[in-house]
Amino acid sequence: MTPSARPAPVDPVSDAFVRDRFIDMFLGQNRRAQVGQAVAALLIAYIWAAALGPTAPLLWLALVAVVSLVRYRYTDRFVRQAAADGGPRRIGCVLLANGLLMAIPLAAFSGFSELGRAAVSIILLALATASVTTTSGYRSVFLAFAAPMLAPLAVAWAFAPHPDGSREAALGFALLLVFYMLFLVGVGRQSHQIFEESSRFRHGEQQLNRELSKALDEASEANRAKTQFLAAASHDLRQPIHSMNVLVAALSLRELDPRSREIVSLLDSVNQTLSKQLDGLLDISKLDAGTIRAELGVQRLDQLVASHHAATAPVARERGIAYDLKIGGEVSALTDAALLARALSNLTDNAFKFTRRGGAVTVSVHPDGDDAVITVLDTGIGIAKEEQERVFREFYQVGNTERDRSKGLGLGLSIVQRLCQLLDVRLSLVSQTGVGTSITLRLRAVKPTARPEARPVAPAVVPGLSVLVVDDEAMARHSMRLLLSELGCTVHLADSTDQAMTLAREHPIDVMLSDYRLRGEDSGLIAIESVRTLHPDARVVLVTGDTEPGRIREADARRIPLLHKPVSLQDLLGALGPVDA
Repeated sequence: MTPSARPAPVDPVSDAFVRDRFIDMFLGQNRRAQVGQAVAALLIAYIWAAALGPTAPLLWLALVAVVSLVRYRYTDRFVRQAAADGGPRRIGCVLLANGLLMAIPLAAFSGFSELGRAAVSIILLALATASVTTTSGYRSVFLAFAAPMLAPLAVAWAFAPHPDGSREAALGFALLLVFYMLFLVGVGRQSHQIFEESSRFRHGEQQLNRELSKALDEASEANRAKTQFLAAASHDLRQPIHSMNVLVAALSLRELDPRSREIVSLLDSVNQTLSKQLDGLLDISKLDAGTIRAELGVQRLDQLVASHHAATAPVARERGIAYDLKIGGEVSALTDAALLARALSNLTDNAFKFTRRGGAVTVSVHPDGDDAVITVLDTGIGIAKEEQERVFREFYQVGNTERDRSKGLGLGLSIVQRLCQLLDVRLSLVSQTGVGTSITLRLRAVKPTARPEARPVAPAVVPGLSVLVVDDEAMARHSMRLLLSELGCTVHLADSTDQAMTLAREHPIDVMLSDYRLRGEDSGLIAIESVRTLHPDARVVLVTGDTEPGRIREADARRIPLLHKPVSLQDLLGALGPVDA
């Protein structure tokens, strides 16, 4: 046998699906088919009774009614109890019984008038033709119903007496019936091919959907596992960095000689770099948790971009990069200034990282019809076309195969994309390798509204402020004690809810700073709720290194302020004061 002549491989699962679908379709149409057969039986009985009297036709109708009732009640059970490929075979048995039943009146065919014979023939032909659809062209099932009707009908036409002498015409009609039955077999074969192909296609589609669903579930599970891993890793890293941050801040508040001040400054710079990288993980977690909410207002984008340029210009100068600002007039949009500034900061930071000394970065803002457009353009290394979609993925970096940590973790553009989705900002990227990259933020422009200029208020700490610190790690507790003491606070340290309650009973508490994860089943939320029963007016802040999205949502739902380790001195000052005396 040549390769081209080899039969297609048999797929038992697909074959079973085709068979099961046929059974379902037949049983679904079973009752409608019975209605058609009942109408046909009534017409044939009427013709039979008109020709030969009512007795035999009525007995036959009674038999048809009994068989129909049995078929109505038991066909489903009879067919579905079949194992393997027995379903179609049992359907064939049901239809064979019905075909034989409908052929009984042909025993009286010679007693019918010519018009009656023609009418009965048309009725039986209509039933046989309709069964092509009902049986989906299954040849054995179709013939089980049609052959018991059409074969006796052809014989009846051939051998019944014809008083008008038209025997040749009757023989021709009998032969025509045979050919018509063969024609229906051919139509049924085509119908079955279509049914089988559509069934196999549907089976393949369902199989593909199941595989896709499984793949999506696996991807979702992998994403959850990744989120949990990052949360755990971030927490473990944040704890020591937080303590180091607090200790560096405490040192910076003391009188130091110039050399010591330089060392403290360098330590602070290193710590801030680590904190910034961990903050990228935190931003991803917050965006995933859905706890970052946009506070929309009409913002002057030209002023926002100008302020951002002024704040980041020293970085460009230090790196030897020409840093230009282009403002095309007064531009306003309805947005969240803080979140948009964060997105813009990530874009310029990214541009600085991948632009060599002597290159240029330009930040521009201008109106464009109904839109306000902010663009960050650089002459950096550029991004290859095949990588331009990947750069918005988490932890993906271009041109950093050596994993230079000064270039971050590869979260900047991922955060920008999520912030843009949150703010309904259209984000686009155009880049060419070796030439540079242009990233555009397009917002809906609005007319500016006059508003008073907000002036930042520097946080202040009330002298002698009583602060309760709850943390199960001794290093974190004592480093916080050193810093708070330098700020003039009275500090109480606890490692659990029980110890916190003991201190809360003995001392007034103005502020409570609690870690989230304590030992065993204890937690910062339990500690806060317990202390609040004794000091309901105390300011409470949850301080944690846990960035898991569920944790962020939990604190947000309870309206408890959340600070993530490592906590900067500025954030700590904001948490401590001012407090009403």
